[in-house]
Formats: sequence, C-alpha cells, structure tokens
Amino acid sequence: MAGYVIFNGFWNKEGIPDTVERLIHAASKRDVKLKPLPNCEAVCELGQGVSVSGFDVCDYALFLDKDIRLARALETIGVRIYNSSDTIAVCDDKAATHLKLAAEGIRMPRTLVAPMTYQHMDEQPSQTFLKLAEKKLGFPMVVKECYGSLGGQVYIAYNDDELRALTRRMAARPFICQQYIASSAGTDIRIYVVDNKPIAAMRRYSKSDFRANIGSGGTAQAYKPTDEENELAVTCCKILGAQFAGVDLLTDEHGKPLLCEVNSNAHVSAITQCTGIDVAGAIVDLVFAKEKQR
Repeated sequence: MAGYVIFNGFWNKEGIPDTVERLIHAASKRDVKLKPLPNCEAVCELGQGVSVSGFDVCDYALFLDKDIRLARALETIGVRIYNSSDTIAVCDDKAATHLKLAAEGIRMPRTLVAPMTYQHMDEQPSQTFLKLAEKKLGFPMVVKECYGSLGGQVYIAYNDDELRALTRRMAARPFICQQYIASSAGTDIRIYVVDNKPIAAMRRYSKSDFRANIGSGGTAQAYKPTDEENELAVTCCKILGAQFAGVDLLTDEHGKPLLCEVNSNAHVSAITQCTGIDVAGAIVDLVFAKEKQR
C-alpha cells in the first residue's frame, strides 16, 4: 500500500508546492511516507478496463488538484481519494456549490446563474439575462467565473457597460452574478474544517481590492469565529461531503455570516503561519485514521 499527495504539475512547474511539502512533513513526523505526484505523471489508460500508471488497488491519495477525470479514474480502480472526486467537482464549480448549498437553506449572497452559451454566438440572448441581473442585483455587482482559483476569476462591475464588457471577455465560460456585500468589501473569514471540526480560522483583508484573497494582495491575521460562523462552515462541509476544506464567509450588514465559497483543496500555508495551528497535521491524522479503519 502506498500513499500519495497529488498536485497539478502544470500549475506547479517549478517544484512541489508548499501545502504538499507540509503534508509530507506532517506524515513523516508520524512515521508515514507520502509520495508527491504531479497529475501529469499519473496517466489514465482506458480500453481493456481502467488503469492508472503506478497505482495499485490498495493505494490512497490526498488529492490537492482539480483534475476530476484523474480522481474518478483512481476511484474506479479502488484507490481511496481524499477529498472524493464528487466533492472536488462540486466545490470547483461555483454554480454547483451554491446550488447544492442553497437547496439546504444555507445563507449566501443573492446569486444568479448565467445561462449556458457557446463560442461565437450572437450576444443578443444573453442581454435578457444581464438586464434581469441588473434589475435583481443592481450595481456594484460581483461576477465570478464558475471555475477559478485564488480570486483570479472574480470581478466587479460598477455599471451596465462594465458588466457587458466582462461577459464579452468571458465568452462561453460559465459564470454567476452575485449581490455585492458592501459590509464585507475587502475582507472575509476563512475557517479550515477537518473531519467536521473547525480547527483554524483567519480574517483576510485588502486595502486596495474588494477581494480579500492573499493571492490578490490581501493580508491575514488569526481570528476566533463565532459559534454561528463555525456552525455554518461545518454544515457546508457536511452537505458537500468535504472531509477537509477551507470555507470562506462574508458578513452582512447585521453581522450575520454568509457563505462565499468552499475550497476542497485550499492551501494551508497562510492559515498555519498566522494561527500557529498545524492544519496539515490535522489533515493527515484524519486520512491515516480512515486508512486504519480499512
């Protein structure tokens, strides 16, 4: 039996990412070896059944990538994946995340899902949706591509012209439009949940951007969540089946938490550095406990 930490080899061309290093180090302190593996080195072959190069049915993997096809191939041959491919898929698609959580009554900003379109199509059909979005949400309006990381595919439109320019630039990429929460402009709360327990939290800030992501220039400090914030974060993870995840929350004008998004493979470096809590250690403890039960 072998254990792996799978990461994206295209995004991390220059070496092993910090979160992977932390997981490997945490495992070694527990006398367990985890092997780092970029997704581009795990070739899935289909034909006479399913196989993935180098993997055996007894293996397991911490899957810190969004390569859903690889994750599902591994599960097909019996490899245990943490988080599961279903969880990774629903968390990777912001529309799917909000749909699943809204169906369970989770509080979130008002959200509209853009209709599916295709490349090089006439813009006219989309105008109906954009007019409805303007009527229901007003400006400023937050626009998010359904697939994105580190805040890079999250935008703000201050007027009709900016909204239409954004949608033209996104072309056929799926997106959602959301209510702008002025009380949370430039700040949010991330709670890291492991095994349905909130183990660390930070508040992120940006003085120059409505997004608080550290990757977009934000800073962070340790934060003590309220019981309501912790409960919301844990409930979201239970609904999505996330065994570990970073849950991002906003705060409305009444001080109540709103779900922003759930990251099934959130980085642990910043939250570990500003809280002193060994998040990687908690994750490997969870995985090793699950493996021992098998």
